[in-house]
Amino acid sequence: MFLLDRLIYATNRPDEINRIVTQERGYTCIATGQSFPGIATRLYPLAGGGFLEVAYIEDESRVPESESGLALQAFIQKHQEGYYTLVLETDDINHVENILHQEGYPIHFSGTQQIALPSGEQMMMRMLGTYEHLPWFVQYEKPTTPRPGYPQAAIIRTASLVADVHLLEKLVGFSATMGQYLDMKTGFLPLANASLRFESADSYGFSYFEPKGLLLDNTKYV
Repeated sequence: MFLLDRLIYATNRPDEINRIVTQERGYTCIATGQSFPGIATRLYPLAGGGFLEVAYIEDESRVPESESGLALQAFIQKHQEGYYTLVLETDDINHVENILHQEGYPIHFSGTQQIALPSGEQMMMRMLGTYEHLPWFVQYEKPTTPRPGYPQAAIIRTASLVADVHLLEKLVGFSATMGQYLDMKTGFLPLANASLRFESADSYGFSYFEPKGLLLDNTKYV
């Protein structure tokens, strides 16, 4: 089983982003914290399950304490803001690791960590990832119960659509529904609480779609 766990949006204007997602889109910030030294986060539940995590630099002097913090800082310096990464939850992270090995992808481990959920509950988790334009994968000690039926989608924009769709098909265990919109090739895979949408593009990126439209994304399709 795979679920949309979170989309991480990196920014240098967290208060303005908070105003947009709360006042204009109706989201609620339920928790604040730190993902890495010097990197602060704000967490907003998505209506169909999963979270929008807004990340920003709170203490620049501490950012060099972690490679992950430096990578997020470099992203903000280059892009000012945007979707930084996508995280999918799985109930079998060993399966993900095995498929990545079989397909010849590099694997980056974050190790087993104890985290605090927004409810305050402590839980163990494991994460791994591969190329930065592809999702990270997380397995929690207690799997999340999905809430299917809400029309939401995590979007992967990619310059290597065929290879990326092939990999995610192997991981998820379904064949993608392929299509084309104008000059853009598309692919769709089902998750337990969302759709995973692939869009051919000249550069890599992520986005999120729900009934009100794209969130924090001014992309025009026509």
